[in-house]
Amino acid sequence: MQPKRKVIMILLILLVATGGFYAYRSLLNDDGQLIQATGTIEATSADVNAKAAGTINKLAFDEGDMVKKGQSLGELSRNDLLAQRERDAVSVLAAEAKLRDLVSGARAQEIEQAMASLSIASNNKAKADQDLARAESLFAAGAIAQTEVETARLNAGQKAAQLEQAQAALNLLQAGNRPEQVSAASAEVARSKAVLSASAALLEDLKLYAPQDGIITSKNYEEGEFVSLGAALFTVANLNDLWVDVYIPTDDLPRIKLGQQVEVTVSGDKTVYPGKVTHIASQGEFTPKSIQTKQERTNVVFAVKISLENKRGTLKPGMPADVVFHSGE
Repeated sequence: MQPKRKVIMILLILLVATGGFYAYRSLLNDDGQLIQATGTIEATSADVNAKAAGTINKLAFDEGDMVKKGQSLGELSRNDLLAQRERDAVSVLAAEAKLRDLVSGARAQEIEQAMASLSIASNNKAKADQDLARAESLFAAGAIAQTEVETARLNAGQKAAQLEQAQAALNLLQAGNRPEQVSAASAEVARSKAVLSASAALLEDLKLYAPQDGIITSKNYEEGEFVSLGAALFTVANLNDLWVDVYIPTDDLPRIKLGQQVEVTVSGDKTVYPGKVTHIASQGEFTPKSIQTKQERTNVVFAVKISLENKRGTLKPGMPADVVFHSGE
């Protein structure tokens, strides 16, 4: 090859390389072009906490399992709460029985018994009156002492009092129970039922339910373990509410807008996932140590939240993600 042609070829190669370099720089840095950032995928997570202390009787799911909101995840056990509910249930039955008895009034047999007692008391009083009259006659004739007359008079008074008591008992049975007694018994039934409901609620607190649709990302205990009040047994992450937090240098921030569309990729997956800017921090901060940017760490950056679409369900919390902003859209 002639020297002149060699020079021309070298110049052409240098020209192409230089043009490619500046085109690449223009693609990354010029207004209306790309901004890149890296972050970690996060999800809305909720802990499943124990509402009461107890022993784990059953855990139905493991890490990685998908669950639906309201689905039963497991149950704790407490023998003392079971016994308490049974006790309160018996109290309700006893209160209801007493109320029914008051409302129904006296039975026929009770009235018959009270009438018989009244008849006996009436006969006893009549006999006591006769004994008193005879004693007074004998005393007038000088046949008995004054003390015997006093004894007969005292006996007649006692029999008269017993007759009044028997008559009052019969009258009470025939009149029925007083309204205030029925009201008090009714209130006791309501109180007993409220106590039973409280016991049932304590037992219901031993059951564990999924707080949202999602995937179990953490299972912290096993069956048979005792857990205290508030212990987090599971963590459930909502895979339909994923986002990436990235940090944008101050110089690039003017090109980031709310609602701006972005492209997100993850390692090992060639799929490009759509995302949207849903939050831009109103205050800057120094670059977090876990975030690597081309600027020095002393540069001020702004946190930007990118909401992701996860229709295929392939994105998971904790995945590192690369974000490309199409500024100017």
